Amino acid sequence: MSVTGMERLEISDLEPYLLLKNGNFLYKVPFRGGFAVLKVYYGSRSWPETWLKSLGNVCFEGQTSYMPKTRLKMELACLRLWASHGFRVFEPYTDVEVIAPNCPPGGYLLLEYVDAPKLEVVLADQSKPLEERLDLYRRWLQEWGRRHAIAEREREPLLVHENGDLGHVFVLEDESFLWFDFEMVFRSRSRVREYCGHEIVQFVWQLLRKTPPEMHELLLEETAKHYPDRDRIRFAPDVFLKHPRLPVRAARSVDMKRKRGRKPSSKYNLARRLKEHVLRLD
Repeated sequence: MSVTGMERLEISDLEPYLLLKNGNFLYKVPFRGGFAVLKVYYGSRSWPETWLKSLGNVCFEGQTSYMPKTRLKMELACLRLWASHGFRVFEPYTDVEVIAPNCPPGGYLLLEYVDAPKLEVVLADQSKPLEERLDLYRRWLQEWGRRHAIAEREREPLLVHENGDLGHVFVLEDESFLWFDFEMVFRSRSRVREYCGHEIVQFVWQLLRKTPPEMHELLLEETAKHYPDRDRIRFAPDVFLKHPRLPVRAARSVDMKRKRGRKPSSKYNLARRLKEHVLRLD
């Protein structure tokens, strides 16, 4: 035990335990006879890069800062809030003090370790029966929609996943879902409906990037048919195609005409395809 009464985890060299370096450092470290994940927010980006990303987030994207202590604060706030609404997230070990190189106080979080496949991997696994994968996706859509409904009702942007990606959802052994990666969030309570729409398009766009092309139209159809709120799924594509705020709509109108906006794989074209499927069901 440390002098503060907290449990202490001391590691002389983190390098052998490195899992991932993507702005942060993630380590799988020995802990209590098993493992834990150590997330160090003083990551691999330089301080000038960190300041520039923070400036872009706060001033242009309507998000929270990229500064390490802010990311840690937001991650903890989201973990507690999501868990309070019944969504499975990683358990943080906030009562453990970590002593390790380049792991400053207030710049890390120790989390439970869970060995499970990502949802995008399971959905793309052609060794599994298609109907089994679609049933899993439909159940995930219900949980997804439930979270969006709570976020809109409570005008709570922390319940919207800013980093929308099915690579940030694990499928547990009982086929429940574990959500993670909450270090940055949107800030405005008045724009939660817009944020939910953005998340819907972002998640589906990422899903189609990670699944076989022959599944794409089927997944769009499933999304349009089984997402639980008809008004929200109708609205979501227009966050990209006809944004409710005129300055953003004008900027995206220009972006659509650029080379990247015209690509078949762009979010604009994905939004059009999703909207077509939704309209067919109306």
